[in-house]
Amino acid sequence: MNPSAEVLVVAAAALSVCAASLTGFGLRRQRYRGWLWWVAALWLTTLGACVAALSSTPAAQAAADLLLMQWPIVTLLGLRRFHARPVLPGDERVDLTLLAAASTLALAGAARGGPLAPWIGSACALVLHLYAAIVLLRGPSSGDAAPLQALAAALALAAFAPLLAMAPGATPAAPLALRAAAAALGSVVMAFAAFTLVCERTERQLRDSRRRLRALANLDALTQVPNRRHFHDLATLALRTDPPGSAVLMLLDVDHFKRINDHLGHASGDKALTIVSASMIEHLRAQDVAGRQGGDEFALLLRRADVDAAMSVAARIVAEVQCRAAHARLPRLTLSFGVVRVAADERLPDAMRRADQAMYEAKRQGRGCAVAADGDEAHPVFGESQRLGLLGA
Repeated sequence: MNPSAEVLVVAAAALSVCAASLTGFGLRRQRYRGWLWWVAALWLTTLGACVAALSSTPAAQAAADLLLMQWPIVTLLGLRRFHARPVLPGDERVDLTLLAAASTLALAGAARGGPLAPWIGSACALVLHLYAAIVLLRGPSSGDAAPLQALAAALALAAFAPLLAMAPGATPAAPLALRAAAAALGSVVMAFAAFTLVCERTERQLRDSRRRLRALANLDALTQVPNRRHFHDLATLALRTDPPGSAVLMLLDVDHFKRINDHLGHASGDKALTIVSASMIEHLRAQDVAGRQGGDEFALLLRRADVDAAMSVAARIVAEVQCRAAHARLPRLTLSFGVVRVAADERLPDAMRRADQAMYEAKRQGRGCAVAADGDEAHPVFGESQRLGLLGA
């Protein structure tokens, strides 16, 4: 066996291992767009090396030439499909046109025969390799840049591999054998790039899924404000980081909410709750915390605020609620508020119970108002109620 044949056998073995590895990797994982193109590029290149190793006839060498020539472009086409948005310059129509032109020229050289035939194929392959390398180097500058740049470097090196056949004593088959060897080395880099791209995308998708799941776990599905647990976490953190005694806690609920559900249906009740939550968000600062406690009850923590400011916020929320309810053709909605200043050494659950007492005092005083409470849970001191908005229809 001559040296060129030995090189082709080794190249075919290496290519088959890479192709089988990439195929098996894809079968065990989610297959992304472009994966089949990468697998096809490797198996076609493997077939080219096998054909060149098994037969030295001109027809076999021409077929092997074409099979080895395609892998930079077919790999590039797979990368274009892998990325949902165009991140690589150029267009796949240009890729295919260039591949078709190079293949035609290589076939013409093989048909003509002569000592220059292998070099015509090598020159065509050089152009395709350098073209693919330039496209990859001009690709993304972050994210997937590292594996694409490594693949571009491998393509650029593989492009010039046939030049080694210019050494004294090289056989006519040497350029093709060297191209097969370079393709084998490039396939290792290609497989590494494919594994890296797939793993990084899978990891990004897992991070996004975890982020979405956390958001779903923390938000009330109907009103899209923090649920009871998440409100407690956010409010506790705010109280721990803010100056003691600088926050005001408000509890509120929709007056006669059961009547809305019973007379107008649960769809109208849900609409009323979304109106209340949207109105709260509209009139809160970014630093404030809002949450749904359950049913028609909501909680607000106003940071670095006093009771007077909280009363003003309550009035604006009610005005917004009644305006939105009118546009939604709902009965006029009224809200009852309980307002407390969170004491310096007070835990959030204790402040919540005091605010709940104040809210029920607001209901006792006729609903549609806000009542502030001082003192402790055992001996609450209620202030004068403040009427909010228009009375219910």
